Amino acid sequence: MVKRFLLFALLCALALPALAQKNPRPVQLSGITVTEDSLGILPYVTILVKNRYKGTISDQRGFFSFVSLPGDTVQFSAIGFRNNYFIMPATERELYSVMMPLEKDTIELPMAVIYPWPSKEAFKEAFLALQVDDDMYDRARKNLEADLLAEISAKMVMDGSENQKLFMQKMIAQTYYAGGQQNFTQMGGPGGIPIPSTLLNPFAWAEFVKALKRGDFKRKD
Repeated sequence: MVKRFLLFALLCALALPALAQKNPRPVQLSGITVTEDSLGILPYVTILVKNRYKGTISDQRGFFSFVSLPGDTVQFSAIGFRNNYFIMPATERELYSVMMPLEKDTIELPMAVIYPWPSKEAFKEAFLALQVDDDMYDRARKNLEADLLAEISAKMVMDGSENQKLFMQKMIAQTYYAGGQQNFTQMGGPGGIPIPSTLLNPFAWAEFVKALKRGDFKRKD
């Protein structure tokens, strides 16, 4: 009787892991999908449990949550990133959380130049056979006349960079010619008219001496 009981207990002990494997305990798998450096959130990642075709999509904050089973191979995929995989381990916990990084998958294609001709020879043949109308030639020659270009240049207003450069030139000229005479062109005016300075003006000095004798500069309490 004792031998039969021990044999039954042994059979039960051997059968329990098999039953547990047959019916694994589901686990709530949650986490966040991020970039490979874990500094940026990666939203809308497709999450698929392979061989069972179940899964979900991470939201705009990269968060996801779904029910998984121990041993499941979970695939994470997104456009422009390499697929990453996670195998759900056997655990006694009901909740399991992960942070899943995805590496960028950059594909560099060679530069493609598209021409309307199938070959260089075809382009040469088409170019030599091109007939330029007289009207087009006259219009191009007229648009390149020196008088027209000068008129357009005179009417073209200065942009912010040019205005800033002119202002700085004026300030430099005022500082350089302080106490002397400077050309009006240095101030942005036409011609070369000098601007007189009161520092070398004898009439201004005479007025200054008179004001000094009158006591105009004395402190008035």
